[in-house]
Amino acid sequence: MKPIQPGELGILKTVFGQKPDGQYEIAAMLPIPLRPKAGEPDDLFRLQNDILVAQPAYLSTIAATLGQSIVPIVGMVAGESAIRCLGTGFFLSATGLLITAAHVLTDPIERNYGGVRKMDDQSWFLSSMNLGVMIYASPLEPAWVFRRIEWAQFLSEPAERPLPVRGYDLKLLADTAICKVEANSGEFYQPLHSIQSGIRGAGLAVGKKATAIGYGGMQDTPVELHQSGVITGDFSFDLYVSTGTVLEHLPDNMTNRQALTPGPCFRASLKLPGGMSGSPIFDDEGIYVHGVASSGMEEPDGLVSHGHGSMLGASMRVPISRLDGKTLLELLQSGGHGMVKLSIAGA
Repeated sequence: MKPIQPGELGILKTVFGQKPDGQYEIAAMLPIPLRPKAGEPDDLFRLQNDILVAQPAYLSTIAATLGQSIVPIVGMVAGESAIRCLGTGFFLSATGLLITAAHVLTDPIERNYGGVRKMDDQSWFLSSMNLGVMIYASPLEPAWVFRRIEWAQFLSEPAERPLPVRGYDLKLLADTAICKVEANSGEFYQPLHSIQSGIRGAGLAVGKKATAIGYGGMQDTPVELHQSGVITGDFSFDLYVSTGTVLEHLPDNMTNRQALTPGPCFRASLKLPGGMSGSPIFDDEGIYVHGVASSGMEEPDGLVSHGHGSMLGASMRVPISRLDGKTLLELLQSGGHGMVKLSIAGA
């Protein structure tokens, strides 16, 4: 793989390891180029899956590396032989804390399948729901492992008027959901870098570049579940990259309703096809995730370069009832969940 060239699109990604005492540590820092497959446009493209090599001993592919952090969210319903593809999510901690768009999860809540149980005004326990994520099992073959979402919490409040989420008195204050994905013994996940307090930089300033990475164009797929837990099928899990310019910030959107996306959000010249809802949106530097892909626009002749993303910062400050009321920012500072804490010179 040739290195990222000046002016070329790319992101910086960490790879976590684990010490003998169970503590997480950064094992590698990987500059990952985001190059289109041959013949694809520059603003929305399927990612070219090059070999990725890093010292001292990292060898994988770009798709497998990103597929450990950015994952398809799917539904597996008892008695069905196909998975339902719902959207994209991304890990913020090695312990399985994951972010997606709230509306990705409200389909099973609205349709009340899988045994959803309301815990309080902000959280649902997914005790028997076959709703989860697909994790890349191997860079050498198209095989994936299903991991169930144990619980989810929305940034919300009881609704006073007609219900945005059918069947529940839920008013979303942001199109983001904080989830916990189950983990097997000895297993941990690979988080992305979230926006952090005290970080200064171009970020998602108006006029700067925004880049979303997710699974565009997913289709419901017949699958075969193996005894090892690996799932095989003719998956349409292609990683897409959408890049554009930040057009406008809408911090007062909850009261002014300038966009259909609930809560603080931004507009950007991003093409966001179906399946990319919940995708991470990286900042101009390609280091931090500042936003969560919420909605795109499509006209009869195709996708339009006009999308909305929820600001991640609001969800980072939400007390999580299932985690003793701690926020994601507090968990980041505590260091116990394997979240990526970085600093930049001058920040």
